[in-house]
Amino acid sequence: MPDQKETESPQQQKLTFEQAMEKLEQIVGSMEQGGVPLEEMIGKFEEGAALASYCQEKLASLKRKMEILVQDRETGKAAWREMTPEETEAAENH
Repeated sequence: MPDQKETESPQQQKLTFEQAMEKLEQIVGSMEQGGVPLEEMIGKFEEGAALASYCQEKLASLKRKMEILVQDRETGKAAWREMTPEETEAAENH
């Protein structure tokens, strides 16, 4: 039977993005190895889905913050625009 911490959402556990990704990778790895009883597999799938959703929300939030922080090169003021593909690629590579 899972303990209380395992049944809490990633937000309730206050995981960082990196911690959530690591936990998700562990879940996927254990599921790929097989030999997990069906009920436990369903529980792992549910936990993995919650972690994946949490990570997607974190990334979407970061993207919004990056869009806000992009500076208009001509005026030097913050611009409410999406990053160009070049800016996105440069940010991903650093």
